Amino acid sequence: MAQKITITGYYQGGECCHCGRELRHCVVTDSGVFGARCFGQQVTEPLTYGSKKYRLSADAVISLAKMARSPARHGIGSHQLTFTAA
Repeated sequence: MAQKITITGYYQGGECCHCGRELRHCVVTDSGVFGARCFGQQVTEPLTYGSKKYRLSADAVISLAKMARSPARHGIGSHQLTFTAA
């Protein structure tokens, strides 16, 4: 079974545990801290809508990470913050 990664929060200023770059926007997950671009483009599998595959943009990942701080307030569930690892 494929490993799942869940976004749990967001903060500014840090280092990506995937590529080691200094980050302005840090996406906190249950597997470590990632940059938005690494998370959306390399760490997770593409999402599927209908029969088309797509990847989340860095802006979309940052927005999800900010909403993950208070998911009930934003009306999102844990299934919307869980992704399949690549």
